[in-house]
Formats: sequence, structure tokens, C-alpha cells
Amino acid sequence: MKKLVAALILGCAAGGAQAGDATVYAGVAGAKLLDSGTMVVGNGGAFGREEVFEYLTRPEGGFVLLNTITAGNGSYRVRARFDLDAEWRSLSAAGIGLYDGKTVNVLMERAGPEVKISVRPSDVGGYSSDPVAACVPDCFINMSPSITSMFVMTRHYDFTKGGAQVFHWTGQDLDKVRTLSGGTAALTFVGEVPIKRAGGDVAALRHFRFVETMPDPAGGTYSLQFEMWTDVEHRPMGFRIRFSGEKPSFVVGWRRGYEDLRASVGA
Repeated sequence: MKKLVAALILGCAAGGAQAGDATVYAGVAGAKLLDSGTMVVGNGGAFGREEVFEYLTRPEGGFVLLNTITAGNGSYRVRARFDLDAEWRSLSAAGIGLYDGKTVNVLMERAGPEVKISVRPSDVGGYSSDPVAACVPDCFINMSPSITSMFVMTRHYDFTKGGAQVFHWTGQDLDKVRTLSGGTAALTFVGEVPIKRAGGDVAALRHFRFVETMPDPAGGTYSLQFEMWTDVEHRPMGFRIRFSGEKPSFVVGWRRGYEDLRASVGA
């Protein structure tokens, strides 16, 4: 775990790199930058944050997602690394989180029908735990409050089949003591919209909706309604979460530099 977490720390230090940079990513030898950007989450109060992300390709096959998430109110700054195989299936994840003001190292590893999770303090005191989460028949790994890891689902969506397609999730929060096991997301492709940008270029946005259902401590479930937008290369562009109630509220995140696309779809 120490080696993977060390690689996470050094790898995230490459944040802000642009495609074409001759960057050597520590811990991911020979990797090439596939995509990078910043997701800005606004109008969400306590949900406000920025997520700097990088998708890398490994020379032997497979992918790595690195992200650093900073709360808008300065209450936390957490980092995560997600390792995926050549088919974009989750293998493992490592994170540096913050529980009640204590820094923790989090490691999640696929082991057959389970995900083994280790949470350890990286300083004196802190939090220690070894939860195990179900991963049947298959699952993606998430570390909340990361949102860019959720966009991997679109790469598995079967467009020829269409309709709502269910994906399973397992996760560990980086900013609070919580393990998610048994979560699902029913993803539906809504459509593709061409949008003319300033300068005359045309960008095609793909629109997805999904309902995320998660178990609660009382034995029931609760759901959140999401919308996601990507380009045709599956690059994350934006998302919107709907919270139901007498007056529904929304949390919206959009990729910096593509605000004109957000305005075009009314997100």
C-alpha cells in the first residue's frame, strides 16, 4: 500500500498537464496523457468544489485516472488514483483522505466477488478499518466526492441495445467515514446534440441520465438522479444532480473552458 499511495502523491503532482506535454508520471512509467481538465462544481453550497483530473494510458495496456478534489470552502483537499484494465474495468484505487481532521490512506482492491478496503492513518492517531464490499457480478470502484470516475460508465454503455443499463458500484468516501456497498446506477442514453462553438467549430455532446440507488444504514435505500454530458470520445464535460423535495434543488458541475456548451444545453 505504501508504494501505491506514494505513487498517488507524486502522480497527482503532475496536475494541470496538457495533451502533448512530455510528462513523466511518477508511479505510471511510460504513461501517456489521454485527457486532463478541471471540473468546477458550483451552486451547490457545501457541495461546491473543484476536481482536477487526468486520464492516462499505460504502455502495457489499461488506464489510470488521477484526481485532486478541493472543497470550495477550504474544508478538505483529497486525492485519488483509479487503476483500470484495457477494457476500462476497475482493478484498484488508492486515496489520501481526511476523516475528522485526520489524514488517512485508503486502498481498495478487487478480489473476486469482493472489494477489499483498507483505511489507515498516515499520522499519529486517526482512523483504522478493514471493511469488505460486495462486487457481484462486477462493479466499478469510486472514491467520493470524485465525480470523474463515474464517467467511465459511458464507455461500457451498449448503444445498440439502448435503454436503461444497470452498473454496480462500490466506494469509500475520502472526506467522511463511510463505505458504499451494493450501489447501482441505471444509465440511459438520451441523445447526441451538435453545438456550434465560438470560432465555428462544432462539438457533439452526448447526454446521459442515470438513477443511482444506494443502501442506507437503516436497511432501506435512497436514490439520486443524475445527468451527464460527454463528447464523442467519452471525455467528461458536465453533470447535474437533482435532489427531490418540495422545491427540487440541483448541483451542477462543468468542465472549465467549456462553459459555452453548458449554456447551450441549459444545465
